[in-house]
Amino acid sequence: MCVAAALLSLAWLPTAANAAQKVAIFPFDFVLPQSEEDFYIGPAPPTEAEKRRLGLAHGELKQLIAAGGRFEPVDLSGISADIEAAAPIYRCNGCEVELAGKAGAELALTSVVDKVSETHLQLNVSIVDVAKSKLVRNASVLIQGNTDEAWLHGVRWLVKNRLSGEESSK
Repeated sequence: MCVAAALLSLAWLPTAANAAQKVAIFPFDFVLPQSEEDFYIGPAPPTEAEKRRLGLAHGELKQLIAAGGRFEPVDLSGISADIEAAAPIYRCNGCEVELAGKAGAELALTSVVDKVSETHLQLNVSIVDVAKSKLVRNASVLIQGNTDEAWLHGVRWLVKNRLSGEESSK
């Protein structure tokens, strides 16, 4: 009877196959369109609203990823100086793998918002396996509108339709 009770209690423990993978979710990077003038006067920085939206979208992504149960975001505060020194992450030539490993993550998730125009932005998310240094998932969504609501809608759609693991056939 004790053996049966012990085996039954083990059934409730998460298995390695069901355990959430630890993921380092890096801050969003932002790419602005360049014009010929930018080569002479330098590129325009993101607006204050866009800077705020980067944080808003990053927070939403982390919250949705954590709520999904498939991934467990790791705390990156211990390597925040390293992240800041490497920024922008999309140009650091793979440094996100080393940084994620340093934070104890199995996966590195990077996000880039590419501002195509004032009303069209592209959100690209990449997930890299830290141990293999190999891309395991890449997804993107077009955000139509440079507003808080449009950015959040894009993040939610991307998580639901491309990162949930249950990709729809739509």
